Amino acid sequence: MNAQLQPTGSAYFIAKETEKPENHTLSVLVDNEPGVLARVIGLFSGRGYNIESLTVSETEHEKHLSRITIVTRGTPHVLEQIKHQLER
Repeated sequence: MNAQLQPTGSAYFIAKETEKPENHTLSVLVDNEPGVLARVIGLFSGRGYNIESLTVSETEHEKHLSRITIVTRGTPHVLEQIKHQLER
């Protein structure tokens, strides 16, 4: 990523106009338990990221795993922030 970021005087950086928003599809494997979907969605809404599409499906019943597939729109920098937060 060769984007140049401009400091704004806060904890956030503003991307220059050279970064164009694009659609990205993220697939996350999570424990199938109450509250997990709400935490993932809250990550997006709390930071002002929009969700274009959302699909949730159980993948392995015995292991209690589900896959959350999210389509979102943003710059490569925003996508890296989202992925970093999802890994936590």
